[in-house]
Amino acid sequence: MKNWTFTDRDETLADELRSRLPEVVFDAHAHLLRKSDAPQPPAGIWADGPAEIDTAVWRSHLEKQVGKNRLAGGLLIPSPGCTKAPERIAAANAYVFERIAGDPNLKGLALVAPQLTPEVYEPLLENAQFAGFKPYHVFSDHSPTFQAPLSSYLPEWAWRMAHRHGLVITLHMVRDAALADPDNLREICHYCRAYPNARLILAHAARGFHAPNTVNGIAALRGLANVWFDSSAICEPEALKAILEAFGPRRLMWGTDFPVSQIRGRCVTVGDGFAWLQPDSVLWEKTGPQGRPTLVGIESLRALLTATDALGLNAGDLEDIFADNARRLLGLIHESGTQTQDMYRHAKTRIPGGTQLLSKRPEMFAPDQWPAYFREARGCEVWDLDGRRYEDLSINGIGACLLGFRDPDVTRAVQRRLTLGAMSSLNPPEEVELADLLCEIHPWAEQVRFARCGGEMCAVATRIARATTDRSLIAICGYHGWQDWYLAANLGENDALRGHLLPGLNPLGVPRELRGSALTFHDRASLEELLDRHGDQLAAIIMEPCRSQDPEPGFLECARVGARRVGALLIFDEITIGWRLACGGAHLKFGVNPDMAVFAKALGNGHPMAAVIGTRAAMAGAHDSFISSTYWTESVGPAAALATVRKMQTMDLPTHLARVGAHVLELWTEHGRRHGLPVSAGGHPCLAHFSFEHEQADVLRTLYTQLMLDRGFLAGTKLYATLAHTESVIERYGQAIDAVFAQIAGILANGSDIADHLRGPVAHAGFRRLSR
Repeated sequence: MKNWTFTDRDETLADELRSRLPEVVFDAHAHLLRKSDAPQPPAGIWADGPAEIDTAVWRSHLEKQVGKNRLAGGLLIPSPGCTKAPERIAAANAYVFERIAGDPNLKGLALVAPQLTPEVYEPLLENAQFAGFKPYHVFSDHSPTFQAPLSSYLPEWAWRMAHRHGLVITLHMVRDAALADPDNLREICHYCRAYPNARLILAHAARGFHAPNTVNGIAALRGLANVWFDSSAICEPEALKAILEAFGPRRLMWGTDFPVSQIRGRCVTVGDGFAWLQPDSVLWEKTGPQGRPTLVGIESLRALLTATDALGLNAGDLEDIFADNARRLLGLIHESGTQTQDMYRHAKTRIPGGTQLLSKRPEMFAPDQWPAYFREARGCEVWDLDGRRYEDLSINGIGACLLGFRDPDVTRAVQRRLTLGAMSSLNPPEEVELADLLCEIHPWAEQVRFARCGGEMCAVATRIARATTDRSLIAICGYHGWQDWYLAANLGENDALRGHLLPGLNPLGVPRELRGSALTFHDRASLEELLDRHGDQLAAIIMEPCRSQDPEPGFLECARVGARRVGALLIFDEITIGWRLACGGAHLKFGVNPDMAVFAKALGNGHPMAAVIGTRAAMAGAHDSFISSTYWTESVGPAAALATVRKMQTMDLPTHLARVGAHVLELWTEHGRRHGLPVSAGGHPCLAHFSFEHEQADVLRTLYTQLMLDRGFLAGTKLYATLAHTESVIERYGQAIDAVFAQIAGILANGSDIADHLRGPVAHAGFRRLSR
């Protein structure tokens, strides 16, 4: 059981893992050492190895673990020794760059210490293989160094140099709590934000040898766009899994910590710390014939693969983690940067309209610029296929993700349901729990039916109303989907007027025979006229209780009283506004109870789920009318909705949304005024919007979006506020608004053609709604 050996048993274990590795791997954390450079005889794994641990030794040992010809390159780091002597540091650095010289697939880091000056490293900037810095706590004057604050061993001039030249800093942090230490977190966040072009690699899964430290601290780093992690010497999957959940598969890199990878043993979480199980620290003879340690490199490989399996990552993700993330970071591979736009150009030849939802077409924002596709989404962060990161200050999933993208509590509920099985020949019990919960929140409601999206749920609601009343006509006020029953309202009185009432909602394909079956109104007077003319034929009034502003006084009450007077049902469409003004429907805020209410979008927080709730009398038609669909019986949607609603019940979400939206409305208004722009902002803060009062409003809107994309924001002229929009996010957005409005003001002031400043066509207009 010696270090630096490779036994038949090691080969068996390694062979099981090799079949799961990509064809190419890149070691993002390995050390080289010439023992003669050390101030005193090396100890431990360093003492057991050869006199020179160079690239040939590194390759020969690692290829035994990962497979011959698989190791494509690496990021090589000097061994620090235990001295602050500048000449020793210089010798260690020089050895690494001597050993990697001439190999284009190898990059090196230089030891950096507070005792040195930037001038020492200036010559290295001319070396194409120089990638950045490696600080070590042993260079700190703090005692003991394992409790040293970050700034005591990583000088700020190194951050400045890394920022100026786009260099890497690989950090082995210390202090007992590692990433969970408040001072470590504070310093990391401060320096990463102060020097955004520096690329920080948090080594050893953010020093996750005690896994809970990384698990508990990782969330505080969210939003930092210049942080990566390596997996070196981590032998348990928990810290790696936490990183993947918080940062995704494009920020984690496989590393070995060679020659630590040649230690026979593993590191494990124990109590509030960790322990290395090595040949001399465990009574292995008492563990049985199979209880013999393998190499740390093999244990670490297994832990990383276990973590990726737990998240269901695919072969492409593994290629990123084991090679391409590091190679991209170090400039060893370059991508076109056009993958997102290329895919959309192809999609338009394969998918009519390009996308499944009009509101997600890039042409609605900034044609040829807005990213059509996302690779990852968390909170309000979105990454496109080219790896560009954006903060979403726009439609946030068209209002479907009120808690933010990939909310951890909702995701946990969905993962549980997927683990247990999402579909069977029986029905999901979650739908009964959800029905009870919705009726508890809305005491006037007694029964519930479910679907999986808002449009079909409105179709179900109107079908139920027609079945309950045995009448045909529907009165509408608002947007209620794409189905024939609704678009019939846009058929007009004859073919010449088809599509005239609701511009942008083309009823082509809707049978002419449905003309007159859906009648529109937009205020109290038009509703009363409609009731007088068609009341005895009316099955239902369906309307959004409000959208961009509160309903006019008495409007909802008029609908309530009028529906009862003519024997029709009142349906509130809460698909968009629901949960934003009150926990439940907006009608709860206004004190007007409908006969039925429809919910979708935010109900599942990004997972397909929709519901219609109603009184027993109103829902009577659902017993007899045929309303049925296979995928209404899967269990992920109800599980997600239960988690979503229960989480919303624990907080005052409407107040948060109102505060966020009000702040953004203020930013649009104030910066618009300060820069002399014709900006008009308004709407409910939870659905805030602004417009340019200008003859070229659409051009200005497109330009605003283009300039925001340049600054890392998905932003148009409306904001669907979410729980993920924190004060810091809005502060950054405010700074971007100020800068973008200043640019636009400058363009207007110089009298040039605004369209000349666009890098693509002008954005399309949307469709017009009836509701206000």
